[in-house]
Amino acid sequence: MLKIINMTNKADNQAEMAAMFRLRKRVFHDLLRWDVTLRDDMEIDAFDNANPLYLLCIEPATGKLQGSLRLLPTLGPNMLADTFPVLLGEGGEIRSAAIWESSRFCIDPDISLGRSSNQITLTAAELMCGVGEMGLASGLSHIVTVTDVFLERMFRRMGCPGQRIAAPCRIGSVDAVALAWEVSETLLATMKQVARIEGKLLPAALSLDAAQRAA
Repeated sequence: MLKIINMTNKADNQAEMAAMFRLRKRVFHDLLRWDVTLRDDMEIDAFDNANPLYLLCIEPATGKLQGSLRLLPTLGPNMLADTFPVLLGEGGEIRSAAIWESSRFCIDPDISLGRSSNQITLTAAELMCGVGEMGLASGLSHIVTVTDVFLERMFRRMGCPGQRIAAPCRIGSVDAVALAWEVSETLLATMKQVARIEGKLLPAALSLDAAQRAA
């Protein structure tokens, strides 16, 4: 089950927000050893103050958080332009109302692979498909992200390989890369077919703007 949390409703979802920040700390700091900002047992950075949109995947039966990601418009503060511009190569900044950034994509390492194929968790597929549905409803052209080459391979197996914006760069202990996905019905259908997802995951025609404003 996908859940959207924004600046309007986050006060009513404090437990879910805390679980997300703890998961991010566990994944990015404890497991991946990234150089991230910690607040006690949570990973929270400056972009969490930039009116982001969070997409959470929650197990309906238990209410447990299984994975999450963060979305920000590239016209405002975002990681690719403001923290990792080296990953843009010689192409210059990406600033467009038609392009949003996905960041802090993480999956609970303990969850099973569910019923998704190609060794990809259903959680990962649901998160990516949720972004695809909102991108189509919003008329976006692309989603961009900063990731590492390990997750890049996972995205390929999900049927959404993305396009490298520039060559990977070594950042700390990670071979990082910036990817762009064209928002299209074809890509969304491919991801759903690979993961065996049927029907819509979010309310019909839910745009990113509507999700940001929704209570």
